Amino acid sequence: SKVLVVGSGVIGLRTALELLRKNVGVCLVSPKSPTNVATTSMGAGGLWMPFHCEDDRVDGWARSTLDELSKQLANSDRNVEVVPKVSFKRQFKEPPSWSETKSLQFQQMEVDSLYKHASQNNIRLPPRETIKNAGYTHAWLFHPPIVDAPNALNAMLQEIKMHKNANFINVETNKYFKTMNEIVTEARTLDCDGVVNCTGLGSRDLCLDEDLVGARGVLLHYHRYQSSLWRLASKDDTRLKDAAVTIEEEPFGSETTPCYMIPRGETIVVGGTYLIGDEEECVRESERKMILQNAQTLGIDTTNNEPIGEWVGFRPYRSSVRLEIDEDLTESGMRVVHNYGFGGSGWTVFVGAAKEAASLVTGS
Repeated sequence: SKVLVVGSGVIGLRTALELLRKNVGVCLVSPKSPTNVATTSMGAGGLWMPFHCEDDRVDGWARSTLDELSKQLANSDRNVEVVPKVSFKRQFKEPPSWSETKSLQFQQMEVDSLYKHASQNNIRLPPRETIKNAGYTHAWLFHPPIVDAPNALNAMLQEIKMHKNANFINVETNKYFKTMNEIVTEARTLDCDGVVNCTGLGSRDLCLDEDLVGARGVLLHYHRYQSSLWRLASKDDTRLKDAAVTIEEEPFGSETTPCYMIPRGETIVVGGTYLIGDEEECVRESERKMILQNAQTLGIDTTNNEPIGEWVGFRPYRSSVRLEIDEDLTESGMRVVHNYGFGGSGWTVFVGAAKEAASLVTGS
């Protein structure tokens, strides 16, 4: 009848909303606000694309999320937009299973064909010769939604606070639970009979989960609508559609140091890293230089444009997602569900994962 949700990132907020929409009372607690600059969901690029999330259930969660984001777009939600997404490859690559979704309009094409398509459709891409001279011959092109993460998190939080079934909301407790038993005790104090643990990387200590590690990401932020941002700007520049671009193959990128940019709200985020087990909380000077070079490669005029911000975050990576009932703790009379370990795919699966967590904790 009442559930304590712990954690207010995108997974925790959406789980709380799903429960409220089921007419279930919700208590929501978190040590830091979802819009705190240090949180992973806040700094994320917000791109819909399964990324470093190893679980057979991911495609289903991702489809559910894509459907929801499509509805938000149809309702003119300003926190969601669709942009062309390009991944450059050194050779033909077998497309992923999710590429079959019709709304994504997924295509694999040779680089020359891509640039012809971009010219005809007013899509802004990195300089053609830069890409061709580096040996990239093919590309994936599709059209996913991108969520303006900071504004979307705030919108979800406000919806939760205003809901009639929101019983207790405190997302700035500055309190970190040390064990799951402490959380169960807190739930009983709040008269809850269910718990959903959405603490992300915090579950490493809470659950003594040695399979859960941080995958460190580093980003630089640029002002998206700065008139001098692009190196190859022209008088028709305002007509061009910004594209999200990723390169995970040498010479410009790799799996651990992907070269990418994502237009998100009023920001262009440029990355990056995916360093499992790296716990450095600040941007290293070598990383800053690498990402500045990525920005230059991808078309940003770094000589005349300084980054407006930088971000370091730790994606909760696990060999498989933990979304399940905790049978040991549930025996204590409290139904406990864990909902964490989504790697770099939180904004890709958040709706589907939240729906499943809500169903598990309510038994419906």
